[in-house]
Amino acid sequence: MTVMTDDERYAAIRARDTRFDGMFFTCVRSTGIFCRPSCPARTPQRGGVEFAPSAAAAVAGGYRACKRCGPTAPPGSPDDDPQGSLAGRALRLIDAGVLDDEETVPELARRLAVSERTLHRALLAATGAGALAHARLRRARRSHELVVGSDLPLARIAHAAGFGSERQFHETFTQVFGHAPSEVRERALRPRRSAGPREDVAPAGRDDGAAVVTGRLAVRRPFDGAGLAAWFAHRAVPGVEDVSGPVWTRAVHLPHGPGTVQVDLGADGPLPVSMHLADLRDHAAAIALVRRLLDLDADPVGIDEGLIAALPALAPLVAARPGVRLPGAPSLAEALLWAITGQQITTTQAREQITRATDLLEEALPAPLHLAGVHRAPVDPAAAALAAEQWFRGPRARRETLSSAVPAIAEHELGLPLAGSVDELRERLLALAGIGPWTADYVLLRGVRAVDVAPDRDVVLLGAARDLGLAEDHASLRRVLADASPWRSYAVVHLWQHQAALRAATRSR
Repeated sequence: MTVMTDDERYAAIRARDTRFDGMFFTCVRSTGIFCRPSCPARTPQRGGVEFAPSAAAAVAGGYRACKRCGPTAPPGSPDDDPQGSLAGRALRLIDAGVLDDEETVPELARRLAVSERTLHRALLAATGAGALAHARLRRARRSHELVVGSDLPLARIAHAAGFGSERQFHETFTQVFGHAPSEVRERALRPRRSAGPREDVAPAGRDDGAAVVTGRLAVRRPFDGAGLAAWFAHRAVPGVEDVSGPVWTRAVHLPHGPGTVQVDLGADGPLPVSMHLADLRDHAAAIALVRRLLDLDADPVGIDEGLIAALPALAPLVAARPGVRLPGAPSLAEALLWAITGQQITTTQAREQITRATDLLEEALPAPLHLAGVHRAPVDPAAAALAAEQWFRGPRARRETLSSAVPAIAEHELGLPLAGSVDELRERLLALAGIGPWTADYVLLRGVRAVDVAPDRDVVLLGAARDLGLAEDHASLRRVLADASPWRSYAVVHLWQHQAALRAATRSR
């Protein structure tokens, strides 16, 4: 990728081009504020700005966040790296809160199997800031979401966001956002008071034992929320997941307990989100998980343009569904459970099988976490696999693969998605008995949002490719999809959606 010059960056901010949001940040020396390239504020003079590669680097340089464009939570940020670089893996761990508890930067480096110096150099090269700067910004960002999205006491927010003390919380928050937390909350409350009660937003605060937090998720447009809603609806296990129109609700496992999340995938602008959490400390983990499940940090303009340039036959599909996203799974183990169960059967049949496993090992959610018909937790993948004989209806060899492969992945789930590149993870999956290339690639696409994989010998893909005149057999399809690199996964989702549309049209005749 060609590195932009500062003059090119300045041209981008003069054009307020949203395609560059998250790629760099504009730091205005006279005001001490940093912004996204698309910020609607008046463009500063060329000599009065400098550029930072990440929001954390801007904060570390003494700048505070612009209130108009909210650059501390940018869509498409380079801080997210689904390809698995060292910096990307470290940032995902930091975003999950590992530096908010007892873990230190040296311990983070050991977890990533590198020296502290190597970790620091990788983060500086990728983002212009070190681990502590990113952790500090992460705490400020999460605390801001809680300040404006809940009526929880500020002392509790300081603890939930990972600050060591209220004083540290107030100092950091004020430096980053330019105002004290109490003043930011008062400003956020004014529009709500003037508008009166809103029936479509759950009350924030505490609801009989659950921490209820509302907010809005930044997303770069275009965004194919309808495609995600259809995908999740087709695989929704009753009681665990619900899709009503564009509103998606799902129970999730979080570090300190269960939770329920609800997102309006059809909203314009940022996506409204409501979370019912058993423990408020899981707020950051829940946000990070939802962003990954919905692939909110993708660059849809770059991906769509890349697909059309590489495979012109996909142009009608991209035009019909701009901003397609990769539908995620909460873990590699869950993605593997679905992949093995669904081999050589329909998605409906696979959902019925997983539903039987969920019924067998049902884990009810506490009543305060119930939301939109969701009342039970997702089945534990390892427990379901070990009990496969009681619910799985299929070949014995596949049942044995479930019983061995899924628990093996679940045992190392904490470290596995962060311990290596996508290629290394693929090798580890293929080393498991009964796991072939199709299963490994499907699991990577859904489990870690790998952007450049194409499940081999997929009959659905081949059917769509034949309809479009792209390929007639698996070998030629493999060659065609190679041209879509590094966005093969998005080409795959387009083809899957196209084949689903063909089948729906056939049934309606």
